[in-house]
Amino acid sequence: MVTSFMLAGNVPHLKQLPEDLPIDEMLRARLSNLPPGQSLYETDLIELAEGLEGRSQNPIPLLVDNLLRPCADLGIQADSLIEWKYDVEKQIDHVVLGRGPPGGAWHTFPAGVRTLSPAGWLALPPHSSASSAPTARLPARAVAAYCRRYVHACGLQRFFRSGVIVSSVTLAPRGPPPCAPACPRNALFCVSGYDKTECRPFRYVCRRVVLAAGAGDRPNSLPPHLAAKSLHSLAAVQRGLQLLARHPGNKPPSVLVVGSGVSAADAVRLARSAALDVRHVHRTPADALARLSPQAYPDYCHVYKMMIDGPTGNYQNYTPYPEHMIVEITPVPGSKDTHINEKETSLRLKRVKLLNLITNETVEITVCLIAVLIGSKPDLFFLQTNFNINNMDIKNCIKCIDEDEKRKIEDENQRQCFLKNHWHYIKAVLGQSIQSCKSRYLNYTEINGNTNTKCIVPDCNKRNGITKIGSSDNVGLLEKCECEEKSNVCQCQPTNPYSSGIGFGIDPKKPVDGRSNPIAIDKSTHELLNAPKGMYALGPLTADNFIRFIPGGALALVAHIHKESKMTAE
Repeated sequence: MVTSFMLAGNVPHLKQLPEDLPIDEMLRARLSNLPPGQSLYETDLIELAEGLEGRSQNPIPLLVDNLLRPCADLGIQADSLIEWKYDVEKQIDHVVLGRGPPGGAWHTFPAGVRTLSPAGWLALPPHSSASSAPTARLPARAVAAYCRRYVHACGLQRFFRSGVIVSSVTLAPRGPPPCAPACPRNALFCVSGYDKTECRPFRYVCRRVVLAAGAGDRPNSLPPHLAAKSLHSLAAVQRGLQLLARHPGNKPPSVLVVGSGVSAADAVRLARSAALDVRHVHRTPADALARLSPQAYPDYCHVYKMMIDGPTGNYQNYTPYPEHMIVEITPVPGSKDTHINEKETSLRLKRVKLLNLITNETVEITVCLIAVLIGSKPDLFFLQTNFNINNMDIKNCIKCIDEDEKRKIEDENQRQCFLKNHWHYIKAVLGQSIQSCKSRYLNYTEINGNTNTKCIVPDCNKRNGITKIGSSDNVGLLEKCECEEKSNVCQCQPTNPYSSGIGFGIDPKKPVDGRSNPIAIDKSTHELLNAPKGMYALGPLTADNFIRFIPGGALALVAHIHKESKMTAE
């Protein structure tokens, strides 16, 4: 939405800098060298952002956040340092394609879920956030309603096309030279898809593509034989909890929640508020919970305390199972609940076997609903198309050295530059590896799933047989059970192999993940490194998971588009 606002001809200009505003001193010095009213499209944004630190690892989003919400992290409510002016000559024709209404995932959250960000961080340009309460948290549905109003208030509805599914983004076929700048033969990309409202396919040809698809389309799940009996979205969990809350008996139904992050904490809260018995399987609580302030987030901090206290906490309607994993889920035969619809198979009684990863002991519990909320990944199936590696502009990060020296130290400098620019991602991956090293040693699957027996026979948890693998100099031990596998049924995850975005991340050999392996971009323009020129990304795909940092990514790419257009015109 904010990218569309800028492409529609709204240009950011700097205001006069107040002398009493305690912003970063180096940023103040750099801004003082610019004339008042300077267009940010005409400035070196990466130079202005040098040295800034904050909750984003992308420099220009940090810069724009400091200008839109100066001193926000200090709790100071100050007016924006950016003034927006409409310039018809800066308008760029574009179309915004989305599966749902403007606001995306905000429309899918339950009504009782509140935002992590305070209200003052959620306003989009040109709206000011200075009048908002600095610590007030809004219901997710209020943010969804704001997004709908934003499009109409800014006059952007003509650019939006909702209710469509993009199926492919391919390189446009090369033909004769274009007859004019607006000629379709001048396009670089062909975007195809299907309109669910009109029930017909569509196709656009364009020079540039912006990826802003978010990072929550593919929830992480248990292995297939366990995932079928579980729910993986907070909205589906809430619907199930509402049905279970109507139970007629004296004993409340039990709910099993799997996960240690914010979404899992929401499920625990919702279940306990519905007077249901909660069983919570989790690993080490996520950093996102540990960093929250008890004053601003008492609900999440209470769940965090229950997780930390463990079985000794003795909380009502809450039983934690730290360092456990699900081994088996078996429907209870003959169980019929008159208050549950026949089609609601996910709410039938189930017997769940849990394995303690520390003691290697198992325990069985009976639950009605299993909520698996262990993160999500973006769905980038539409990018696995006919891109040609010969047409990709793979940018290196070597600057300001002469060509002779560049040839000698190119490989080493690239490695050092990669570590310097992406140390935060490496740190995150190492932290996650350390936290899960115990579970990786004890169980076969990375996320709660089968034991390392890899056996499909129920109740088999034997580890008596030892088989040697490898050469005599490098012998490994493979633990196996005494049973022999009796089925050739494939146990692979039934997902689209092209959805993971392999090839586009910082580590191109791994799937794209908004936290541990975001899309690799040029920090100064937000242009994809491992894709043809003219493709950009912003938001959670680039690890900017807070709304407050999205305008910075939009400014980076829109400024780059205008600079390229100006150079082409000259």
